[in-house]
Amino acid sequence: MSSDSSPNARPTGTAAAPAEVVVGVDGSLGSRTALDWAAGAAADRGLGLVVLHALNMPLFAVPLGRTARMTPSQETADHAARLLKEAVAHVVSEHPELGVRTEVTSLEASRALLAAARTAAMVVVGSRGLGGVASAFLGAVSIRVSAHAPCPVAVVPEPAHAEQGGRGAAGEDRRSVVVGLDGSDDAKVALRTAFAEAARTGAPLVAVHAWSVPAPVDAAPFSAAGYAADREDTAARADKYVRTLVEEARTTETDGVPVRVVAVEDHPAHALLAEGRGAALIVVGSRGRGGFAGLLLGSVSQAVLHHTAVPVLVARPLPEGAGG
Repeated sequence: MSSDSSPNARPTGTAAAPAEVVVGVDGSLGSRTALDWAAGAAADRGLGLVVLHALNMPLFAVPLGRTARMTPSQETADHAARLLKEAVAHVVSEHPELGVRTEVTSLEASRALLAAARTAAMVVVGSRGLGGVASAFLGAVSIRVSAHAPCPVAVVPEPAHAEQGGRGAAGEDRRSVVVGLDGSDDAKVALRTAFAEAARTGAPLVAVHAWSVPAPVDAAPFSAAGYAADREDTAARADKYVRTLVEEARTTETDGVPVRVVAVEDHPAHALLAEGRGAALIVVGSRGRGGFAGLLLGSVSQAVLHHTAVPVLVARPLPEGAGG
């Protein structure tokens, strides 16, 4: 079931309809934060916003071995209507020109968002919903959607975990866009996405690459001087490599974006979280080196999503004709 809730609602159900930003809401404070972020993202991109609420109605068995979902009670339907009406009123008060429509579905939240993601420009989710606890772990919906959606997914942390203050690890203001690079194709997609975000918002870009010197198989001939030389050589090559990637990714639209390169001896997730502290956005690829189509998310991306205090965008190449 679905309903349009704005005089500026965009047409749906036709191939010509532009892609929209989709956000899931459940009445929690975390989903309100995600709603605000999604509304801003849609307005900035000139896209419509879809505010989606999933009723999560249970399945039951029917004859011939099939299953069906329970019909929501009037109380449940009324609650959903009130929740969405309040969400739209809040969004329109901040972005009066934004085209907004709502959707209510009987599906589970993750399934509903993944279905919407097939034609979306972006899906936005909070890091936890009503069942969340104040811990370092993502909610199940956030994990599944960020892992499986075919479009970019923004995971927005709850207000209690939002970074306070305006500076990152190296003094960038909070408008910086931070991207992690590891040489994989997905990281190159993340870099292009981060460049576009930085250019669109007028933000500086921080390109982060973490490296390490492999431990020798035989440590007997290993010397401190030799290790220092290896570290120096690896650091220089890493820095040159990242700068080359950055320049190859530049376009005429992103030519003016200032970039700071960080090639550091560290664990990749720790390096990204340190540089992203206080940033506006961290951009990661959906998989890292050695990734394959069936993998949920790269381990670095997962670690960043679990521990970040700022929004994280899991980048994916957009389908042909999708907006954003």
